[in-house]
Amino acid sequence: MQWNQWKRRLARPFAEQAEGVREVGMTIIEILIVIALIGTLMTILMQNILKKNEDAKVDLAKVAMSQLNNALSLYKLHNNRFPATEEGLQALITAPGSAKNWRGPYTEEDKLKDPWDTEFGYESTGLKTFRITSAGPDQTMGTEDDISFPDKKEAGSGTPAE
Repeated sequence: MQWNQWKRRLARPFAEQAEGVREVGMTIIEILIVIALIGTLMTILMQNILKKNEDAKVDLAKVAMSQLNNALSLYKLHNNRFPATEEGLQALITAPGSAKNWRGPYTEEDKLKDPWDTEFGYESTGLKTFRITSAGPDQTMGTEDDISFPDKKEAGSGTPAE
């Protein structure tokens, strides 16, 4: 190319626009609208993804409680009773003084925590029944989001581990 052609090409962005000729491209307002729409869509998507994550943790807590139910059933098979409330789930890891036929450990130490890294609560409600509780997503016992085993809907149906 010759020098004059280069000069014209370089000067074109600074040259005044001819009447009737419109430059092709997006204005700053159009760009901001597109960014706002993308941001709104990303917010909606992230909320849905985070909700699914919490739902998955609730399901994981229920599965972990079911596994603790199995460990407690094995404990009961060997000792003819469930651990007392005072002994708690720790009786599945280390032998309490009252367990004469303890053959554990019946589970691993890390299985005694829920997906939110909070200790499961345990309450013996008699010789044949018990309740395992997770504090749930807010990690505070006694609130609406607590998860129980057996489920409160099933609580009237008898014993969880017979």
